[in-house]
Amino acid sequence: MTRRVARGLWLAIGAMLIILPALPLQYWTGAPDAGPAWQPNLVAWGLGLLVILVVALAAGRLAAGLRLRKVRLPSLPPRRWAMALAVLLAGLAATAMLDAFARNPHLIDEVAQLFQSRIFAAGRIAAPVPEPPEFFLVAQTLISDAGWVSQYPPGQSLLLAVGMLLGLEWLVNPILGGISVLLVFYLARGMFGIKVGVAACLLWAASSWVLFMSATYMNHVGATTLALGAWTALWAPRRCNRWHVLVAGFLLGATAATRPLDGVACALPMLVWMVARRRVTSAAWLALGMLPVAIMWGYLNWQLFGSPITLGYSAHYGSDVGLGFHMDPWGHPYTPLIAVSNVATAVRRLHIYFYEWPIPALLPLALWGVLGRQWSWKDLVMGAGVVAGPLLYFFYWHSGFYPGPRMYYIAAPFLVLALARGWHGAWRWSRRRSWRHFRADVALASAASVVLVWGSVGLLPRRWDAYRTQLPSMKLHPEREMARAGVHRALVIVPESWGSRIIANLWGLGAPPGLVERAYRRGDACDLHHLAIRARAGRLSETALVAALERMMDATGPQPQSRPDWPDPSLRLRRGAVPADCAAEMQRDLDGFTLYGSLAWRNAVGLKDGIVFARDMHERNGALLAHYEGWPVWRYAPPPGQPQSEPVLRRVDHPLAADLGMKVSR
Repeated sequence: MTRRVARGLWLAIGAMLIILPALPLQYWTGAPDAGPAWQPNLVAWGLGLLVILVVALAAGRLAAGLRLRKVRLPSLPPRRWAMALAVLLAGLAATAMLDAFARNPHLIDEVAQLFQSRIFAAGRIAAPVPEPPEFFLVAQTLISDAGWVSQYPPGQSLLLAVGMLLGLEWLVNPILGGISVLLVFYLARGMFGIKVGVAACLLWAASSWVLFMSATYMNHVGATTLALGAWTALWAPRRCNRWHVLVAGFLLGATAATRPLDGVACALPMLVWMVARRRVTSAAWLALGMLPVAIMWGYLNWQLFGSPITLGYSAHYGSDVGLGFHMDPWGHPYTPLIAVSNVATAVRRLHIYFYEWPIPALLPLALWGVLGRQWSWKDLVMGAGVVAGPLLYFFYWHSGFYPGPRMYYIAAPFLVLALARGWHGAWRWSRRRSWRHFRADVALASAASVVLVWGSVGLLPRRWDAYRTQLPSMKLHPEREMARAGVHRALVIVPESWGSRIIANLWGLGAPPGLVERAYRRGDACDLHHLAIRARAGRLSETALVAALERMMDATGPQPQSRPDWPDPSLRLRRGAVPADCAAEMQRDLDGFTLYGSLAWRNAVGLKDGIVFARDMHERNGALLAHYEGWPVWRYAPPPGQPQSEPVLRRVDHPLAADLGMKVSR
């Protein structure tokens, strides 16, 4: 029974890895292909496959003619091999964090978790509510009864807080990346033997996706490393006892407290193992191991959101963030066709980003899935680990991309184990084959060497350069410039786009973030601007403001059109003349703006000392300056007349002249 199920599962996985990328995504969803561009990759891979095939055939034929001895792979003590690869990956990830990402967050998810880590490092669970709130609030954070907090579970923020206390928060994920190499080695060795263990840790360390994920602040890295620890506790030992299950349970709970769905994906292969090995009683010990984490996490949720089982996601956006087919938090329908399209897009991205190889990254795995012999409970568990994450995220409305299909990162360890199994099986097959005029083992070793060297030397540097040159303004460090100038206490005003200011104003007035986002994506920016003005003048209560936003979304008639040619392409306006006050706001966009969110996490908890970054609200800046009376004021914005340039710091000579006309010094 186990053999048939395992074989059928892997046959389906192999087929899906080939079929899904070929699906007509645009025809199914009616939306532009979510990308990246697929056709150029197919052409490049076709040429790569041809070159590799020619090299392999030539090497196999030449080796037979020269009568070379049997090929032996380099021999090193396996643990030293794994340790060396762990240090290499951690070092490369730290270098990428410094060089490609400039030690800065590039996604609002990272910002929100760094914000919470600063709160934890200060010995608190929530920050005081900022005053005035619209100058400081950022996406993925919310004001609860306890204070100002991130919406994310605490796991990754706690890990980052440890690094922050040491001044090394940027090293947390690179170190976790190095630890994950060792865990992959021990997991693969425990399940499939020492040779598969060595191959698996090599393939994990060689993954460009693992490298660049480990160079971010994303919680996927923490969750996957904790999940690897849980799996290793169960399957690395020769005999799994209750203590191993207890440790696995604790790490499973920590995984869930970092990324809840990843926690479920971590548990599914464990459940398959319990059923396949008749270890159902281990579930009780697993639950007992999870109990301490569940108690601590439940207590934190109770303090922050009023209930032990309420997560920050639902406290922030309501039930629209849940699994299933429904309207998402942005007001878009999530349907089964979109779900299939998301999976197909993610598989395409896996082929591209998992390895920077001249062939589709998962093509060897697909071939092994279709042609291999998967017969044991271990293959069944491994297959369950591959499909668990994608299956769960099939029912989740958001398909994240940075740097790669990050929602599927929890499946990466089992994908690598399967690749290692496929490589080991192919190597054993090639060693058993003996032909007079062809050496299959030499051909296979040559093909693998070309793929690895070509990818590492020819393709990986291009991806590295792409990350290093993208989003240049997010790689700047104004706080370092202030320190070099000897300024250690100042208010820095940061201009954002009109659309961002509209959203922040509505947040500050108490409108639910999910409702604000939906209204902004469907409504007219000028209408929202006027609505915020009326609410701030006291003519609308918070309840009336919410009702007005809901009516605005339900309104029929011509829909506002987006402005893809505008500096802020998210802006939506009706056709026709724009009122004078809205035209003035649009002119401010043309004068230049930058991003406030990427700087917000640098503020001290409480916003009362150090360098305080605040959003520029122009005419309303007087309310901000009143809270920082006597503070030196700076502005961080593109230079006048150069709206497309990178932002620079300029001292404000007359803080009360708080609009664009304020005088600044060089």
